[in-house]
Amino acid sequence: MFKKYHFSKPTPQQLTIQFKKINKYSPPPAHKIYSCNTPSPVNAIAEFAPMGGVLIAYPGTIAPPTDKKQLPPSGTRAFGIPNELIIRMQQLDSKGEPVRIFIMCDDETQLPCIIKNLEETAKSFQISFDPNLLHLVPWDTDTFWTRDYGPWWIKNETTGYYGIAKHIYTSLGGGSVGMVEGAEGVDPNEGSGIFRPNDDAGATKLSDWLNAPIRKWNDASWNAKKLPQIKTHNWYFTGLLDVGGNYMVTGDGTIASSYLVATQNELPVESEQETTEPDATTIENRMEYIMNQCNRFLGADKYIVLTDPTGTYIGHIDCWGKFIAPKKVLIAQSQDKKTNEAFDGISDFFKKEGFEVFRVMCQNMYVPIADTPSTTAAYTNSLILNDYVYVPIAGGEYKKFDDDAIETYRKAMPDYKVVGILGKPEFPWLGTDAMHCRTRGVPREVVDNWLKSQTQPLI
Repeated sequence: MFKKYHFSKPTPQQLTIQFKKINKYSPPPAHKIYSCNTPSPVNAIAEFAPMGGVLIAYPGTIAPPTDKKQLPPSGTRAFGIPNELIIRMQQLDSKGEPVRIFIMCDDETQLPCIIKNLEETAKSFQISFDPNLLHLVPWDTDTFWTRDYGPWWIKNETTGYYGIAKHIYTSLGGGSVGMVEGAEGVDPNEGSGIFRPNDDAGATKLSDWLNAPIRKWNDASWNAKKLPQIKTHNWYFTGLLDVGGNYMVTGDGTIASSYLVATQNELPVESEQETTEPDATTIENRMEYIMNQCNRFLGADKYIVLTDPTGTYIGHIDCWGKFIAPKKVLIAQSQDKKTNEAFDGISDFFKKEGFEVFRVMCQNMYVPIADTPSTTAAYTNSLILNDYVYVPIAGGEYKKFDDDAIETYRKAMPDYKVVGILGKPEFPWLGTDAMHCRTRGVPREVVDNWLKSQTQPLI
């Protein structure tokens, strides 16, 4: 049962004031579409594409002392998602293939404990669990937000090869670009040095780990004969400071985000002024540059950039919007009148672009045991995984909101099985952080290529 707290919750207006006070950042301009028609052989993979795995993290939860050097958290390790979700993510896809769970954790001794806990949960829910589908990726991240720092998958439609378009991960919300106190001592070989270098390296560490056995295969020979190669995947550096929570793709050339990208990315030109409150001309120049980089590395020909109406510190589009098909989008509704008017504007904007729009009410809820500020249960912050949609729910007194959200997903995605998942009490779902933030899909073909490399070649 969801415990009811009697705390004074911040209003959207108070959150906006706090947001501006912290970031010294004014609202960005109106929604706009940027385009680039330069032909590109690559295509960014949407989250509703076939997935063969999910990347999650199992970091420590106690931050190390502030000593001018950023290290991974220490102390008791924990998942950011409940055990139930981990087990359910192993479900079969439409072809009858299981989904692998890739866990970033550089300590093999943790695996027996993880398996034991998951087996106990599976037994309590009376659902099946296969420990052979768990794989530890030997890297300790700073946090469990794999969506933000995990791989952005692309496919070269000409060669058939997959790849990663690597961004520089930053934990900065609202806008500032640069390093904070404590990051200046980070070895540049360990990460970007922006905030969380171990998180920033997560995408390439997973990529290297998946590719390692494939590359051994590709160098193998038998009786002096070269063996058939297995497809590896490539990775490319976009040069953009960004986060996966502010990155949505349709799978057919369209990207959407909030204006956070324009405040995070300064242009690599001499005339660029270091500012966290860029003027309209600066934003325009930055967005043109971002569009060109996304065309080059992600195959995007259209970039939809939107004003975030929530006033929260994070500025990520997945807190209130989600592509659920190439021409179908889910947009939040708010109990706050002014905020909802802004969401209505975003909805109308997508309708004019030919999208079918579905709306989900995100209740005005405050979770005092979590980080402040906190707003609503972010139903848009869900996980689409093959034939399933996992939706974060609050439970208890918010059951009516939960039920309505589940029903919205069923109407919007009739061919999917929709499952509501309660958050962990110690890491509850928030308006700024739920299961989409804490998971990252791995394309089915990438996983299949990796699995082929685990077996002895047939000659």
